[in-house]
Amino acid sequence: MMTRHTSADQPALINSALSEYVKRIAKLYPEAEFYKEEMRDTGRGEGSSLLLTVCQNNSILEEENFYYTHNSDITLDLDLLEYYLDFS
Repeated sequence: MMTRHTSADQPALINSALSEYVKRIAKLYPEAEFYKEEMRDTGRGEGSSLLLTVCQNNSILEEENFYYTHNSDITLDLDLLEYYLDFS
């Protein structure tokens, strides 16, 4: 596993709901595997979303979608998540 960066090294995530969620799951599931995926707009006007999946022992523990109005914001958060969680 990669070592997580120190909090001083962590740039702020753009989506505040994602930021709070990441803080919670990092503490709650320190041994979990994390997966992230950019999802396209469903056509209902919600915009693109970032799907974050938490897995442990071959089971999905949690899945959460975070919506974005600007594609550049979701792209940046996808990259910044590497500072907070170890992805498989």
